[in-house]
Amino acid sequence: MTEVNTNGLEVKEEVKAPEFEFLKEVTLVNAAGAENVVRAPKVVPGRVYRQAISLGYKERKLMFKNDGQGKYERDEDGNFIPNEPTEEAELELLDLYEKFFVEYFNNQFTVEELRDGLDAREYQETLNHAYYSAMGNPTVLVKK
Repeated sequence: MTEVNTNGLEVKEEVKAPEFEFLKEVTLVNAAGAENVVRAPKVVPGRVYRQAISLGYKERKLMFKNDGQGKYERDEDGNFIPNEPTEEAELELLDLYEKFFVEYFNNQFTVEELRDGLDAREYQETLNHAYYSAMGNPTVLVKK
């Protein structure tokens, strides 16, 4: 961004790129409205990274046409051909993400507590933050 100062000179103002961090905590709310801030372990174990890799493959297997043995159908451009979305496939994938999320937080809460306590408006985004954090990609916007 360029501005002109009082002396008539152009001054360039740097626009800082947003900063991101790994998922460090989640706030769950119980039926009485009490908040429970659950912090991720200081070190997320390597087995969670392995589970994230597995989750990616399971998601691809559910979402794209394949023979069940790792061979995927592709269109003329080489892109995977998506399966018709079904309620069963979507919910199965959500189950996988929820179980992974609980594991990311070292089983400090249950899947049921997650389902009941995490705000639906932030649900998928929060699940994705855990997945990407486990894969080594910080995606949570740093609050200033």
